[in-house]
Order: sequence, then structure tokens, then C-alpha cells
Amino acid sequence: MTAAPPPASICLLRTSALGDVTHVVPLIHTLRGGFPQARLTWIVGKLEYKLVGDLPDIEFVVFDKSLGLEGLRTVRLALEGRRFDVLLHMQVALRANVLSLGVHARRRIGYDHARAKDLHGLTVNERIPARSGEHVLDAIGSFAEPLGLRQTSVRWDLPIPVEAAAWAADQLPGDAPWLLINAASSHGVRNWFAAGYAAVADHAQQALGWRVALTGGPSKLER
Repeated sequence: MTAAPPPASICLLRTSALGDVTHVVPLIHTLRGGFPQARLTWIVGKLEYKLVGDLPDIEFVVFDKSLGLEGLRTVRLALEGRRFDVLLHMQVALRANVLSLGVHARRRIGYDHARAKDLHGLTVNERIPARSGEHVLDAIGSFAEPLGLRQTSVRWDLPIPVEAAAWAADQLPGDAPWLLINAASSHGVRNWFAAGYAAVADHAQQALGWRVALTGGPSKLER
């Protein structure tokens, strides 16, 4: 039996949120290692693009959800007339499922039945292996498996612009390591008690000799 040719074009669909989008980056390295000649196109959110948009050799199609139907239409027009060998549909929100309908691909790989929702199953024709209790990083990494690859290492290697590195060095001076604690999630159930963050900070300072900084946004919860 002749092996299937490697895909020449792969579209990745994961628009949000910031943390989850970062977990797509190791998958990209896995795909690059397995299919170095494949063209990669990533449909990503407008804010998230600011974080990952400096990745080399990736075509980004930016989705601005604040524009409503116009944002969906913009993505559809950007992809009009194009066909991909594979769509990796890595988001199970209704809006993302609608967005995926603008991607024409022979293979449409999505989540297993247990993790699919909001009509996700109607927009895919293949599924990743069904596993329970997976971290998002592992779930996204498993999208390589239907393509015959396995994510055996985790690399981010996000390019850091010179001006961003200079700003960070100015904010956090010195040669000693820093531990950054971002103590608030948009989902309250993911937040620790204050005592837990304090224990980690104490250990970093007292046992490891690190310095500690708290990061966050301007919302009332975070402050």
C-alpha cells in the first residue's frame, strides 16, 4: 500500500485565548519537523496575533471578533478560492465553527466526540484521539497524530523583538533570575488562593535566590 503524500498546505484554526494560542506554537514546530515543505496558514485572533505574529514562515490570517459578521467576512474573503490539504480545527466555540466553514480543505481534523460542542462535529471529518484529563497543551499537540506525527518535545521559541527585550530588561534589571507570577485568570476556578501564590514566591526567593514580580492587567479582579 502506497503511503499518503505529506500535506503541502495546512491551515490551523485557533483564534483565542492568549494562553491557549501559545500552546499552538509547539505544534507548529512539530509540523515543521515532520513536513518542512508544507505551507502553514494560521487563522488567529487580533490580540493573539500581537504575541505570535513574529513567528517566521507562517501566513497569518487575522480574525477581529469585535467586528462581528464583518470580521467573519474578512477572513472568508482572505481565503476565497484557496484549498488546503488539511484543516486543524482546534477551537470548539460556535463562532470558530462558523469561521471554519470558510476554509476549504480535504481533511478537516477536529476534537473527539467528548470534547466537541457547539456543532463542532458538523464542521470536521476526522477527529483526534479521545483522551480524558488532558492539558490543553497535550490536546493541541495531539492534532499532529492523524497526520502520522507525534509531539515528543515542547518548544516555544517565540521571537522577541529587540524593543520588547529592552523594555523587559529595564523593568526587571539585574542578572538574577526572575519569577513572574500572573495571578489572575478570566476563569475564576483557575485562580489559586493568595496563600498558594505566596508560598511559591517565598520558595523562589528563599530557596532559589530568585526575584519575584507580579504581572496582570488593569481589571478590578486582577488589581
